[in-house]
Amino acid sequence: MVSSSFIPRGAATMRIGEGSEREKSKRRRGMDVAATATSNETNASSNNNNGGYAWRGDPIPTKSLPLLPNGKVDYSSIDKSPISKVLTSTIRKLLVQEVGKDTDPRDHANFEALMTSVREVNDMKGTAKDVQTRAKRVFKGILPALYIGWIPPLWKKFVDPNAPKWVTGFSFHLVFIVLFPWLMGPMEGAEHEDVKVPEKLRKTFPFLPEVVSVPQAIKAERCRFLETSSCASVCVNSCKVPSQEWLREDFGMNLHIQPNYDDFSCVWSFNKAPPPLEEDAAILVPCFSNCNSEFKGEKDALKQVMRMKRGVGVTEDGEKDKYTGETLESIARRASEQAIAEANESFADGTAFSQDTFKERVVKVQEGGKCWSVDAERANLR
Repeated sequence: MVSSSFIPRGAATMRIGEGSEREKSKRRRGMDVAATATSNETNASSNNNNGGYAWRGDPIPTKSLPLLPNGKVDYSSIDKSPISKVLTSTIRKLLVQEVGKDTDPRDHANFEALMTSVREVNDMKGTAKDVQTRAKRVFKGILPALYIGWIPPLWKKFVDPNAPKWVTGFSFHLVFIVLFPWLMGPMEGAEHEDVKVPEKLRKTFPFLPEVVSVPQAIKAERCRFLETSSCASVCVNSCKVPSQEWLREDFGMNLHIQPNYDDFSCVWSFNKAPPPLEEDAAILVPCFSNCNSEFKGEKDALKQVMRMKRGVGVTEDGEKDKYTGETLESIARRASEQAIAEANESFADGTAFSQDTFKERVVKVQEGGKCWSVDAERANLR
């Protein structure tokens, strides 16, 4: 959960929702992709002291919650909350409707039972888009099932067009911090934006600072959904993509979700448009060592900059990139060593600690293929 830290009286800036360790978040304005990569590299040593990678099945540290004797995180303090029970039960019922049957005898408020239905939805026949569509139907059904389905249209029509972006971003930050620890585990505010306090207000209340730093994103310390599923496909197709589309379609809110496969942390950046899925670093990941999916694939198409080394991800005639339609000759002409180096520097996009750990993941993908189910043609990869 977020802990509020305030700078002492007389200071020029106050930060709202800063993490308990007061780590510096990147500013929302004026930051580019290269800065993101630099930030990841700076934090790599502190976040990964044990040298392990979560996607590989290595043990990872936890800070906010105790561990059970079997090494798993103890979420009992969160699960006993009435909010957790209501939301878990509601979403599980919606998942069961998609599957067509309930195969887990445990209580509807049991998180592990919910994950059984999540995996069943993910492993149903069809393309990755089919899975994303089914998951999005579940998300769209949550608020109506709670009798508050009137909120999205009102928000999209009146709040989103008129409120400052920092207000809408902070509002969603609060919603997720309060309502979704049962799904994502402990969270903290991230990507703070400086908001100037009006002069008139400061004259009335002299103790107020000149600037308030307001979080525009949330960062899950160790995403429970991702770790429990142990599957990149479930993360991308049953959470990341449908969540991004749901908030954009129903609330008018852009959202970029960046799962970090090295430590299972995850950042949700509000009012930030995600890249096209085929360009998203989140899909370039091998099957997790602990993956429980019924299927694991070995075929795949890599990002353009990675494809050049092996010639994969091309059309059947072997002449064009199957995603962009660009000829391989054209790609080769513009893919100088410098261009590839620059692309490598920015491509991790928050999904790894650093470029080095990202490249290690890429090597694994090149050796055996990425998670079968994050490919658009997954129906042909089983």
